[in-house]
Order: sequence, then C-alpha cells, then structure tokens
Amino acid sequence: MTERAADAFAELESLRNLSGHRDTVGLPDEVIRQFLTSDSTLSTAISEGITRRESLTDEFGEHMLSLPESELVEKLQFDFINFYAPATVNPYVALAARGPWIITTHGAVLHDNGGYGMLGSGHGPSEVISSMSENWVMANVMTPSYSHKRLANRLQKELGYTRGSCPFTRFICMNSGSESVTVSLRIADVNARKMTGPGGPHEGKEIKLMAVEKAFHGRTDRPAQISHSCKPAYDQNLATFRDRDNLILVPANDVQSLESAFAKAEQDGYFIELMAIEPVQGEGNPGSCVERDFYDAARRLTLEHGSMLLVDSIQAGIRGQGCLSIIDYEGFQDAECPDLETWSKALNAGQYPLSVLGLNQRASENYVVGIYGNTMTTNPRALETACAVLDKITPELRDNIRLRGIEFVEKLELLAQEMPGIITKVQGTGLLLSAELEPNQFPVVGFDAVETWCRKHGLGVIHGGSNALRFTPHFGITSAEIDLIIDVVRKAFVHFS
Repeated sequence: MTERAADAFAELESLRNLSGHRDTVGLPDEVIRQFLTSDSTLSTAISEGITRRESLTDEFGEHMLSLPESELVEKLQFDFINFYAPATVNPYVALAARGPWIITTHGAVLHDNGGYGMLGSGHGPSEVISSMSENWVMANVMTPSYSHKRLANRLQKELGYTRGSCPFTRFICMNSGSESVTVSLRIADVNARKMTGPGGPHEGKEIKLMAVEKAFHGRTDRPAQISHSCKPAYDQNLATFRDRDNLILVPANDVQSLESAFAKAEQDGYFIELMAIEPVQGEGNPGSCVERDFYDAARRLTLEHGSMLLVDSIQAGIRGQGCLSIIDYEGFQDAECPDLETWSKALNAGQYPLSVLGLNQRASENYVVGIYGNTMTTNPRALETACAVLDKITPELRDNIRLRGIEFVEKLELLAQEMPGIITKVQGTGLLLSAELEPNQFPVVGFDAVETWCRKHGLGVIHGGSNALRFTPHFGITSAEIDLIIDVVRKAFVHFS
C-alpha cells in the first residue's frame, strides 16, 4: 500500500476501536486495502469520517457514539415515522461517503449501488457541491436569473444531441420527480377538458389514464394512480382508491394489447387522458427497456386519440443509455418526440431537490396560468446543481454507462450459470439493472434476507421487482468494482444455500 492508503486504513481501524458492537461488518480488509491504492475517494471518505466523528462526539457525547450499532440505529430514528418497512431500513449509520464508498459510524466500508438511482455522480461530487454552494439569490421563476438561461442552454444542447436539435420547446422545474409527473397530469387534464367538454371531439366521455404493468410514476395522488407497482397497498388502505376504476394497464412492449386498449376505449366510449411510459422501468421491473415498436405505437395512438404521451425518465435519465432523453436512445434517434418527458434523479445528483419537465409545442400550448404553482420552482441553486451535472457528461462517460452496464449484466448471467437455480432472470439497460432471485430459498426483503445480508457485508443494494436485487451504481463504475459487487452477491448465495 502507498503511505496515504496505509494512513487511511489506520484511521479506519481507529474508528472501529472507538465504536461499540457492529452488525455491519462491511467489505473485507483485503478488499479495502486493494481499493485504497486505486481509488482516492475511499481514503477521502475515511478521513472525513474521522473528522465527522470528532464533531459528533462533541455534540452527542462519547456514550451515544459507542452504542452497539443496532441500538444506535433505533435511537437516531426513534422520533420519525419511516415510510418503509423496518426490514428495508439500512442496518448501519452512515458517517461519511465519497464516490461509491460509505463509511459507517462503526468503521465498516460499503460500496453503494442503492440511492434509488440518485447517485450517478457518486457521494460528495465536488464540482456539483461547489457549484450549488455559491451564494445564489434564492428566488423562484418569478425573478429572472442568468441561471435560467444557463440551464436552458445546457438542456437544449443535451436533448436531441444525436439528432441535431432539441424538440422540446419549453421547460418547467419542480422539487421532485413525483411533482413533475403531477404537473404533466395537470397539463393533460387541461387537454382532457378541451377534448371532453362541450363541442370537443370526445364530448361527455368518461376519462381514464393508461400505464404499463408494474410501472412506478411517483407517490403523490395522480402519479400514484398510474403506479401499478404500488397499487395494491393504496387499494387496501386508502378510501380514495377503494372504488376508483380509472386506470388502464397494458403489458410492457405488447403492441397488440396496446392497440386493443385504445380500440376498446373508442368502442366503450371513454377518453384516455394520458399514457405514461418509463423508458427503462426502475421499480416494478428494474432494467426492462421500452422497445421502439411499442413506443411508436404509443405515440401514434395517443395522437390519433387526442391523448398526451408522457415519458417518465426520472430514474432512467442519463443512467439508462448515457443520455438524458429517450429521443437519443439507440434506435430512437428518429422517433417522434413525446408530449412530455420528465427527469430528476441523476440530474440533481441526489444533492438538491429538482425535477425538470420538458414539453413539446403541443403540451406547452395546453399550460394555463393558474393551474399550478411552486414556491421553489426554478430557483438558481437547483438549476446550478443541474448545470454542474450536465457539464460532467462526456463521450467517455456515456460510453462507460453503456459498456459497464453490458459488462455488469454479462457477469450476473455468468454468476447465474455458475450457481444454477438461484438467479431466475437478469436484465438491465445501462446502469439500471436487476437480478431476480428464486423466492423461496433466496428472499430479497427481510431482516434475514439477501438484501440485508449484502448490506451488512459491504454492498449497498435495493430491492425491486418481485424478488430482485436492483443495482444503480455511479456512472464512473469500473470493472474492478463490478467484480467486487459480483463477489459479495456470490457470497450471499453461498450463505443462503
């Protein structure tokens, strides 16, 4: 090891010596030593962890920081309602992080592939943090700013870069991905009123929405209505969902079913307000990519019917194929633009709440002043965060997302062959991928399940699909890091075999 690597490892050991019992053992020491010599962000994270522990000791006292890990986890979150099931909460307390590396309060090191797709730039992206940390005037879209033009220029350069021009004519900024879908549906609502109102081509018809099976489009009310992956919980617990019958579901990439659904709408006399598509599914079927013929059919049918087409790239933007928009996907460069497309997670680097909605001319003309508003919309700090992210996109980064994604899928498939009967399906598009596991012997979610075991042994990962491990690593991931991930997953399979 280099001197710096040796010093960093010594700091990590001192952190462990100061801590109580830990359940999260993290990556093996030999792996940590290996990456300390090749990735400076790991030693930086350890050093920052030491500094942070000192300040936390001053604030909370040595007794709290010396608690056993499980007790500390419970104590820190006691006052908050957690949206998610207890078994899915991370079993450690994150102390510091840089790049793909997390350092826990108890001295474990993890390679993070979770973050719900937000960590494309990794933890602590210096350029992004530097940009957003400047003293920007905090005001919303009602106050003109150079940041508005700065981001617009970058979006217009990125969107349609493979086809020579940007087909989106306007943009709207919100705080979250779910909110951008809400605004999309609000604009579609305006169009639906025109279509079904007096004198409209669908006058008096019942209005419905359309989505793809297993889709996820957000948690707020109308996005939740089109999120099939979460619908059972909503139907069971929410009065407003109990008798609701306004969602048409079609299987992914099934053109015949899509054609039939629109034909049935015409036959039965209802209007499809909007169809939503994820270019790469992120929650219900992680890594599944929309096919060109299905997209073309959706675009044609929505136009024929007078409906709006929304492409939800909140999780897939940049991550899916190294580009922000579906219009630049391989094989889609001459596809007709959707009415609406939304981006968020990679665009804000997980550092500042921001989503961006792109609108074509048709959608832009349907916006009416007064149907929406947002206190923080288009504030300079959020926009500068996105500018810094877009400035980091290079041809080399685009290639890495695509090539490492292919490599990752291939190595998961090789693992499936090496240990047959465990992995039932591998799929991925770029760096959004998943491995579905045999559910009886290898349950993913649970206190003693595969997801938790992986986290305790140094792999940050999140469940998805029916019983899948979902991987959303940073965009600069290396082959050595993929090998590290595969090794932890292999050890998990051995443990549960």
